[in-house]
This record gives sequence, C-alpha cells and structure tokens, in this order.
Amino acid sequence: MEDLPPKANQDRASQGIVELVLDEGITVKAVGVVFGLEHVIQGEGYRATLFLDHYNRRIKIMDYQADDLEALILKVRFLAEANGFDKNFCMAHPEDWVGFLRHGYVLEAVLKYYLNGRDAFIMSKFRSQERLTSKHLMEEILMVEKMMATKPSTAPRPALPEGFEVRMARREDIPELLELYKGIFASYPSPLTHASYLETVFQTDAVYAVCTRHGEIVSAASGELHPRLQAVELTDCATVESVRGLGLMSHILALLEDEMRRRDYICAYTMARARSFGMNAVFHRLGYIFNGRLVNNCDIFGDMEDMNIWVKDLRTQP
Repeated sequence: MEDLPPKANQDRASQGIVELVLDEGITVKAVGVVFGLEHVIQGEGYRATLFLDHYNRRIKIMDYQADDLEALILKVRFLAEANGFDKNFCMAHPEDWVGFLRHGYVLEAVLKYYLNGRDAFIMSKFRSQERLTSKHLMEEILMVEKMMATKPSTAPRPALPEGFEVRMARREDIPELLELYKGIFASYPSPLTHASYLETVFQTDAVYAVCTRHGEIVSAASGELHPRLQAVELTDCATVESVRGLGLMSHILALLEDEMRRRDYICAYTMARARSFGMNAVFHRLGYIFNGRLVNNCDIFGDMEDMNIWVKDLRTQP
C-alpha cells in the first residue's frame, strides 16, 4: 500500500512572535521559532508539568501528581480556553483514567508498560468539532486491520546491503542529521530541523542511531528518553528516497532497542502517522503491538494527522 502524504487544509501556526497565557493575568511572549513552552502548574491538591504546544494547538500533561484530580483538570481547561487550544491529552495513571473520563476526556490508547512497567492510559479532551472529527479514520482502520491479518515474521532480519552500516550517532553527526531531516520534512511538529534543538537534546533527552552508506548518513531515528519512567519513544524516522525499501529502518530501530535494554528501559513505543503504511508495517514486523490511535494529534504541513500507537515490552527478547 502507498503512503498517503499530508495535504495542507489550514494555515500553519505563526512561530515568529508567540504569546501564551500561563495563568489568570499572566502571559509570556516569545520571539523566534517557537513550537511551545514547558510550564509547571500547581495548586492545592495538584502539581503538573505541561507542554503548551502552540504549533499543534494542544496541551500535553507531561507529568502530574494529583490528590485533587478535578482541580488539575479544571486548571488545564482554563489554559486551553485562554490559549485557543482545542486538544488536551495526558498519559493518565491507572487509578486516574476514569476520573479524566468523568470530565469529558476519552480513552484513545493504552500505553502499556509506560510507567515503570505499569500501563498508562492516553486520555484526550477535544474542544472543537473539527479537532474531534477525523477525515481519514475509516481508511486508517482498514489499513491496520489488513496489516494485522499477517503475523510478524520470525525469520532472521535480512543483512544490510554491502556498503551500509548501522551505528549510534555521535555529536559530530549533527550537521549531517540536520541535512537529512531538512531534506525530508518540509514541516514537522517539533523543532527537529533546528541546530540549537539537536545540540540541546543530543545524548541527554534523546539518543540517535543512523545508517550510513560508504560513511554518509542516509537514514536515522531517535529515542526520546523518559529515564524516570524507564520508557523511550522511538521517533524521527527518516530515510532518503534513493535507499527506501532496503529494510534500513528495521536495523536502526533494533539497534535503539538494544541500547535501551542495556539501560534497563522497559517500554518502547512510537506514534506513527496513521496513513503511513510503511512506518506502521515496520513496527508491526518488529513485534510492536497496536494499542490505539490519537485523532488529529499533530499538525504536519497544515494537515492535522492521526497517529497510531505501537508498544513493545523491552524485557521480552527481540
């Protein structure tokens, strides 16, 4: 099946000068290429770290502690309304997901093993009919059904073609990684194509693995690290067009998995474009389990895209 590319149907969010509401009467103005802002909120009975995602018009509850879950939910609702965002989502603890449900959130996916081996529940609150309604949901459902009708192969992974090598990325690879990503992603819902971002996250918040052909990087992926949770998000998968179809990404992802096992991580997961047959098929073949779909989750070149959740328990053998 052919991947369905994004098709712009709305203006992209302005990133030149961004003003965000942090609380009643408190705003912050940022100048430059601004995707969003990490922000801590706290009140009586709760504390949470949020990402106010200006680019994708959403709030992600990144981490929270709440004796008073309702107070937290109401504060997040206020911030969403004040900033004009139309989706909130959270990796809810097992004991809290019903509480989110009672306040109008819906269960979109189960992120198994995410909380140090315990399951997290991805709860989302839609704040507009447009954001709630996916134009492509049925075709995405049928694509996954067709894919899952075949069991992942247990045969050994084919060897890399001659002249290709897979390795963990090094800091000196950053200029080549930037060129790779800029050449593939005309638009991306994170600051991936900016040198300052890669310099900041490299080897601390994320690890990268690459495939080279005669020493030149032709494919790459990253693992976004959540060390306190022993979880990693496999993301930023990219391969130059001339070498697609050679199985390079499977080798890169397997190397990242091995690195995470070495670090005693438990959960590996990804959010794959729901209309990309190729990337969903890669994770299915690697033994990841489909665990739900996030509707209209991120803006890719002016089109809100659904994202499929695939999860693997790294304590099992590859």
